[in-house]
Amino acid sequence: MAKVGFDEKPRVEEAEIASIQWTSSWGSTGSVDKPLPSAPKDTGLQSYFAYAKKTLQSLGLNVFVYVLQHFLGINLNEIPKKPFHRDRLLALLRCMLHVLPFTITMGEVIINWRGYYVGANIDGLNYMQFAAKLHEMAMQSSLAVIVFCYVRHVLFSGDALPIGALLSGLQLTQISYLWSMELWGIASSKIPLRRRLSVMSMIIIAVLLASTVGPSSAILLIPNLSYWPAGSTHIWLNTTAADLWPSRLDGSVVPSSCSQAANVSSICPASEWHALSDYLSLANGILPAAFLGPFTVSPYSVQLTGQGSLRQLIIQRHIYDNETAPYDQGAAQATTQHSAVADALSATSSLWDIALQNSDSPFFDQRDAVQSIVADIFQPYTLASCGADVIEGETDDRPVAFPIPPGSSLDMLQEADITTDTMLPMFAIEYAALTRSEILGTPGQKSDYRVKWVELPENPFNGSSIGAVILQPTTNETQGILLCNVAAGWGSSSMNMSSSPAASGTGLASSSIYDPHSVLPQADDYSRRIAESVITFELPMFPQRKINISREWAEYLNPLIPTLNMTVINALMSVKLMDHEDTTSANIILAGLLANGLARTGFNSQLQGEIRTAFNPTLNASIPDGGYWFSGRRDVFTVDPEASRDWVKLRVDSSVEGYGFGLEGIAPKLTVAVLLVYCTLVVGHVCYAAISGVSSTSWDSITEMLALAVNSSPTIQLRNTCAGITQMGVFQLPIRILTSKDAGGEDEDHLELIFGAVDHLVAKRCRVQENHDYGTMHRSSGAMSVHDASASPCRSRRLDGDVLG
Repeated sequence: MAKVGFDEKPRVEEAEIASIQWTSSWGSTGSVDKPLPSAPKDTGLQSYFAYAKKTLQSLGLNVFVYVLQHFLGINLNEIPKKPFHRDRLLALLRCMLHVLPFTITMGEVIINWRGYYVGANIDGLNYMQFAAKLHEMAMQSSLAVIVFCYVRHVLFSGDALPIGALLSGLQLTQISYLWSMELWGIASSKIPLRRRLSVMSMIIIAVLLASTVGPSSAILLIPNLSYWPAGSTHIWLNTTAADLWPSRLDGSVVPSSCSQAANVSSICPASEWHALSDYLSLANGILPAAFLGPFTVSPYSVQLTGQGSLRQLIIQRHIYDNETAPYDQGAAQATTQHSAVADALSATSSLWDIALQNSDSPFFDQRDAVQSIVADIFQPYTLASCGADVIEGETDDRPVAFPIPPGSSLDMLQEADITTDTMLPMFAIEYAALTRSEILGTPGQKSDYRVKWVELPENPFNGSSIGAVILQPTTNETQGILLCNVAAGWGSSSMNMSSSPAASGTGLASSSIYDPHSVLPQADDYSRRIAESVITFELPMFPQRKINISREWAEYLNPLIPTLNMTVINALMSVKLMDHEDTTSANIILAGLLANGLARTGFNSQLQGEIRTAFNPTLNASIPDGGYWFSGRRDVFTVDPEASRDWVKLRVDSSVEGYGFGLEGIAPKLTVAVLLVYCTLVVGHVCYAAISGVSSTSWDSITEMLALAVNSSPTIQLRNTCAGITQMGVFQLPIRILTSKDAGGEDEDHLELIFGAVDHLVAKRCRVQENHDYGTMHRSSGAMSVHDASASPCRSRRLDGDVLG
């Protein structure tokens, strides 16, 4: 029989060395229960094994200790052990369990906080779910270590804990623990209030974190499909803000050639008037005729073109509900993007696409690129309201009345000026400066629709831009007329232009109201509606800048069409909406024509400046520097400071669609808060371990706690609990782990669970000592043989004459 003896080495427990059995190549063993023969020279194996054992146990890898024993042929019996060590190295080793989950968590938080674009497509995205689940399990294990550390800290100090807190670290993943009798037993126990609050706070926070760190990790770990920053720069237009968004328009700013549609160019107010004809035709054809009675359907927008951009003329009807009786129920409003700004944004978008070829950025494979101007721009918003009336021959000298200014708050008007004594179906304001007979002299044939523009005074028409009287075709002396009030203004907006990586050039512009929730803070119901819209009209809040229009400029909205021998408004009014009166068509046409014309102010202004370039060896040419542009460090365009002093300066932000990490939305921000709470607990535990040097791996499993309970003396306070616990009183019991006499009756080398109240001095004297071995049998414990146990497996144990349950 081959036996190996070990000399004593530093930091190796004598009891541990004495328990080692060495298996020889012949299969025999040397038992520690027999006296060891004189030991040969130490090979140092026991020291290395002891160090490895401590390290693995500190990391919770006890199973590898067993594998190592088996591999080395070493067998370890259960020996007395130290419940806790005061060894800073071992304490920090125990904290190594936090390293992986903590590192991943901080990495998730940092990368999402800073924002990072990954690409248009990600292979293996579904595997991220499994990674998030593994991370969740690691964080839950980390939380269990923290909770057990706190529980052992209390128990080792000799203080009491409610019995429900003993195994709380194993129930962190069960949200039902929050309404369990264990937790409420802690809350209602008799231990000091401060201790109760600290225990409950620790457990509740840990349970909530254990339930939420998994979804939080998944939200941050899995890239989301969104738009990501891809550079920014300022651009300049060689015009002033007053010329681009004028407060008054007169005929002097329009070329005289715009009076005929045959000569209309993109600079003329009536350019692309036929888009409104398309709108009316589409409105007639969306639904079959059989469905037009009960339903009203109209297209959202029609397309307009500029020098280098495509825009949308958006028209909305029936904007007022029945509760706003003073206003025209059939009023129409319109808006479109400003042509000069859209052209400049389109040119910038094309240059961005070119710059993409001159960089090594990951944006090249993006799904979609968007160029945005989110502030400092305006676009026209118009609103038209028309009512039908008649002229009873050439001798009808009654003054006309126009609908109240559309979109104006009633607080802006004088109540004395408002009247209902007209044929108009809405409240109106009488205009004494124009009689009905004067309207009959409007140029044009009586068989056509004719228009007379009327400049309405600020008082009493506060909020009006211009008035219009449309004479309907007639064959007799009675003349039907439409009295229209038109309002217009510049409203702050944001503009976007999208382009795919496969296409560049002309871009389609879209827009929305800038910061819509701040437009109407007083009207909650209306604010909710405009939050989902790109168009509204509610003076005096929006649009912010009112526009005054002269009669001369308005005439250019209705030029003659030589090929048709009719004016624009006559041609448009002839495209009748099915089952609708002329007032509906007039509202749409006037609002649309005016919005289209206003969007063409400053049409000749263009993008200015020199663009920063870099040589591209592949193309053998200098093209826009993509790396510089995408960094967003400075402007890509450079202009002369003196020449550009009065130019319109706008900021363009670029973004790309793809997968990435970021904190857009509420959910990612909440998940960061959850994970930072977890990280705070981890840092606190590591600091505690580093300062105190206390570490322990005892009683963090049900099996170990069961072994401690079996080796403890029975108590009458647990009577009738062997088949379950249903009363709160048991969960309120204070419990301690204290030392007791061993079987020899000399040393206090045995540990027991002690239930109930214990004198403070006794608890202090019998508390568990650091770096001390415990593990002997209790002195009152009788040695039961295998025969005794099998013969009487259910024998009751009595204490003070009471049967324990």
